[in-house]
Amino acid sequence: MKVCEEMLTPLMVFQELYEENPLFSRGLRWLNEKQPEEVRLKGYANINSELLMNGQTLGDYLTEAVLYSKSPLFAKIVKEPTEQRKKALAYDLALLKRIVKDYTSTAVKNALAEIPGADADYAALPEYDSGKFTLTADRLLKRAQKYGTGEFAKHKAFTFRDKKLVPIDSIDPIRLTDLKNYEFQRNQVVENTLAFLNGLPAQNVLLYGDRGTGKSSTIKAILNEYEELRMVELPKSEIDGLPVLFSLLKDVPLHFIVTIDDLTFAENDERFGVLKATLDGSISARPDNILIYATTNRRKLIKETNGDRSVDEIGRSDAVDESMSLADRFGLFITFTQPNREVFFDIVRKLAEDREIDIDDNELTQAAERFALKRGGRSPRIARQFTDWLCSRIELGLDY
Repeated sequence: MKVCEEMLTPLMVFQELYEENPLFSRGLRWLNEKQPEEVRLKGYANINSELLMNGQTLGDYLTEAVLYSKSPLFAKIVKEPTEQRKKALAYDLALLKRIVKDYTSTAVKNALAEIPGADADYAALPEYDSGKFTLTADRLLKRAQKYGTGEFAKHKAFTFRDKKLVPIDSIDPIRLTDLKNYEFQRNQVVENTLAFLNGLPAQNVLLYGDRGTGKSSTIKAILNEYEELRMVELPKSEIDGLPVLFSLLKDVPLHFIVTIDDLTFAENDERFGVLKATLDGSISARPDNILIYATTNRRKLIKETNGDRSVDEIGRSDAVDESMSLADRFGLFITFTQPNREVFFDIVRKLAEDREIDIDDNELTQAAERFALKRGGRSPRIARQFTDWLCSRIELGLDY
């Protein structure tokens, strides 16, 4: 094998790999026989270093690079896969497969050693595992159409900050099975989400109720339930950027849930009007691939002021109507109420069973009641905190 620039025929779809991917830009391209020997040696070392850093074979590394490629052309092919574009994609994948097959560490070292004037002991260099590259154009397209490209293929959740999408590397792993009771409320969210993912009419959702009852946890668990679903966390301070967010997501062939936690507004907050217009269908209407799921502890989403209480009945009624008008624009309004004593104990028992906590039921409920009283009330959140606390106390042999 002749190690030279000609071997690395330019990619058409994944051109960014040459400049942005370290294995190409500071590895394979530095193996060119026209480079000084120290550069070629560094190129080989960079290939080894990159693969060792990621714990991957060459085939796995290039597969991941393609799956998460930010290539605009690749995104265009996924959205509109014409025959001509598919041929270009197939060409690139065949070239990458050839690189994995031909650029084994043994073959590269032998080729480098045969370059006239080579002095280094190439046989002593460590070797990397080539592995295999098995992606085909059809398989890659099917996967990308389901899971997206670039950051959307690599990440399931994002936050929207300063008018930009920022990936969330570590998301809460909570699942629906971790949430106890409140089945009626959660089933409504699940059914609405399934309709959304299947291209059927679905509603924006407002989850209302007491603190710690599982509103936000339900939304996070929904994200972990469906691989093809993506979620964007929208801080209240960024609500006025909704039109920008919609423009970023509207052409992405995936389904997005935009979440807003603890939704309340101060009087005369301009963001209230932006969200109201978005839900009601303004010029910047919500794209079909986006839903809004919000949580709140308040039925009236505009905080009442002393001035509101002092106005006459007509003025006060107008203020209430304005406050309620936003909540009414959510097609699905789901209420989570504080559990009574028996429901709280039932949640504790189920959580304790999941954690394999084996103690007398009377001891369990009495300890849970003491814990809840110290925390100022009963809720699913308090029940989970209690079982975590109890598990640690038992493991350490401490009283509870």
